[in-house]
Amino acid sequence: MRQIILALSLSLFGATSAQAIECLNGQSGDILTLEGWELLDGETDAEKTINISLHHAGTVGIRLIDATVRFQDVLGERIGEFALERADGIGPEQNYLLNKVVAGTILERLENLHPDDVVGIACVRALVYEDGSLEDFSS
Repeated sequence: MRQIILALSLSLFGATSAQAIECLNGQSGDILTLEGWELLDGETDAEKTINISLHHAGTVGIRLIDATVRFQDVLGERIGEFALERADGIGPEQNYLLNKVVAGTILERLENLHPDDVVGIACVRALVYEDGSLEDFSS
């Protein structure tokens, strides 16, 4: 497997207000910050692996989470979504790396768009903090 074929900088996600992407369920986009992403070669030419870097700036860790990372282009067209693993704990003020296999139209769009034309956000539906408290954003 070849090394990284495409690494896109953190500056991709510093979208202007005209390019802002929001969660459909309110303010849950503030829980995890999308730091950046990169595509790695897969086992075949038709698929690759995407690594998505997230950061949890909160002071209490997360032990269970229901969340999705959403990507769209700057004109608002959806590119794709990637679900986080529910039981992966994320410590306070800690980074988290999500890796998923990408194929089909999601891969084609990510490979063909200019990096400045891609924006993303991590949307949380619900979570359980390390102290046992539950926060639900689904309503």
